[in-house]
Amino acid sequence: MDRLRRRIILTGKRLDKGQLTLDSLHSFSNDYLFFDPIELMKEVDWTQYESNIACINTIYKKLFDGFVIENKTLVCYWPATNFPDSYWNDCVDAAKKAGILVEVNSFIEEMNQSDELLIQFQSLWKELLVEMIQSVSEDIILNEKLEEIARLENEDYSITIFAQHEIDRINYFYVSSVQEVFEFVPQYEFEQTSKLHHTHLFETFEALLQAVQSEFDLATLQVEFLNKRLEKIYFNSLLNKNIDLNLIQNWMASYSMN
Repeated sequence: MDRLRRRIILTGKRLDKGQLTLDSLHSFSNDYLFFDPIELMKEVDWTQYESNIACINTIYKKLFDGFVIENKTLVCYWPATNFPDSYWNDCVDAAKKAGILVEVNSFIEEMNQSDELLIQFQSLWKELLVEMIQSVSEDIILNEKLEEIARLENEDYSITIFAQHEIDRINYFYVSSVQEVFEFVPQYEFEQTSKLHHTHLFETFEALLQAVQSEFDLATLQVEFLNKRLEKIYFNSLLNKNIDLNLIQNWMASYSMN
């Protein structure tokens, strides 16, 4: 059983024929939704989004139709100046809550400033993207009845576990980031990533844990559970697998229902 897996790719460079960036990705337009400040300005004056309801509605409809309804991967131009920053953190936090994977691509330290959006518009563009991603994440959570269960992370990767509630059953899935988010990828094989559009749904929490344990070293992870009932199942599962870690110390550090 599969679940649609939504992705956002942030790219820090607009014009570079040697890299796969926004301007060279249009051949894959059937699979990707592009949010670029220059291209978007041709459709609507996005700089007026805070004061113009029609403007924000137009932009959000474009995002919702492509990203949620058609399940396209969202590719956003994200200014590389001062990256990462608080806007980046807000973007990632909002996406995680809805099970959206965020990736980065083509952030080049020595990039030419002429490739950047004018400095006076950079913060406004980031604010717009953050607001859009927060809004669409809230709609996904509501429409797909998602419940964030737990977060597991170490210095190298993170795992977020979700429950998806339906009328007669609950399914479980997890979204992982196995690569350091700040290890920028200079070139990305976009045309070969269709398999990433799905993630496996598990009919029981125990089945999900078996899959997670087979892929990750849970002994290295710090755990934060939002669903304390399932936290007991998690630590019992570790105990039954004889995983080499101090279960009592780990549990006491994270478990709040004593």
